[in-house]
Amino acid sequence: MPVASKTSLEHFFTYCIDRNLPLAFYRLPDTGEVKIIAQKNSSVQRIAFGKDSINKKGFLFSPFQEDEHFSKIVIEPDIFCNEKSLPKLNFTKQVITVTVKEDEKTKLKETSRAQYENLVRKIKKEIAKGKFQKIIAARVLKKKKPENFSPVNLFQMLCKEYPHAFVSFVFTKEFGLWIGASPEILLSANKTEFKTYALAGTKANNKQNLKTGWGKKENEEHKIVSRYIAKAFEAVTKHKPRIKGPETVIAGNLLHLLTTFQYKSVAPTLWQKSVAALHPTPAVAGLPKQKAIDFILKNEKSSRSFYSGYLGPVNMDGETNLFVNLRCMNVLKNKLAIYVGCGITAGSVPAEEWKESKIKSQTLLNILK
Repeated sequence: MPVASKTSLEHFFTYCIDRNLPLAFYRLPDTGEVKIIAQKNSSVQRIAFGKDSINKKGFLFSPFQEDEHFSKIVIEPDIFCNEKSLPKLNFTKQVITVTVKEDEKTKLKETSRAQYENLVRKIKKEIAKGKFQKIIAARVLKKKKPENFSPVNLFQMLCKEYPHAFVSFVFTKEFGLWIGASPEILLSANKTEFKTYALAGTKANNKQNLKTGWGKKENEEHKIVSRYIAKAFEAVTKHKPRIKGPETVIAGNLLHLLTTFQYKSVAPTLWQKSVAALHPTPAVAGLPKQKAIDFILKNEKSSRSFYSGYLGPVNMDGETNLFVNLRCMNVLKNKLAIYVGCGITAGSVPAEEWKESKIKSQTLLNILK
């Protein structure tokens, strides 16, 4: 296919959305290269894990929980290139408006402060009864779409502002447009090693917090996630990890506690079993796992949809790189739906969790300003 350096991401996006062609732009952490995966037909393929899909190539996009409305999909790499080698497109550029119908399946209801703090209190009561160790409380903010809003420009700004994050831009006709900058690997796999993170414990990035270190609540939250990941991975790989951390890492306006797990000489075909064992981790759901999921589905005001699911390229360039879909938004007709969540433990304070959720929302809101 002929290429032309003059073709821009904006040009390519407009071309695809005008034809309802599924696409993904992404930038892996600590790289300067934006990559593009796009299909030549509008029907996106739903995928089930198993031997028939282990070697499937493309961009995987999975919801928090699969149901009759949401399922794992793969955008096939009919086009796979970087930003500098986009295919030449012959059409008249138009201004296209991304529209997503807000129907019953999305249930996008904005969460008030009172509702959120009441949810935190309810979780704490359940923890006190011994039913849970931890549950993630998520909420949705709806913001009016700025005038002359450019999704591609937002993606490019996120790439610039968050060089250590996985920055993503995913469009399908059925699920609309999602944009995010995630700090958390779910699984990175190649022929020689697997890698995953325990990322739990969050504070605002300021001099005071850098000086004082981490409190009991954040350390306990992190230990819960680390123990779960080590146990889940060992059950699949039968390997002991090389562990680095916990350490403090900076993600824009936030500080996180991070532990890295590396596994050598793991069969690449185990990536699906590893993902199935890991997701959802206690960093996005809670423990016990299934009870936490059930609680979330029953008690959160809005469907999480693809928030706190996972996404990324699979079997591309000899690697699979999947990230937890955090710090993300869904672009609606007139508004932007921004998703955030906080880990609730016995030591959580409702007002502080609300404050933390506001800080997390600034990852995207600061760029929009």
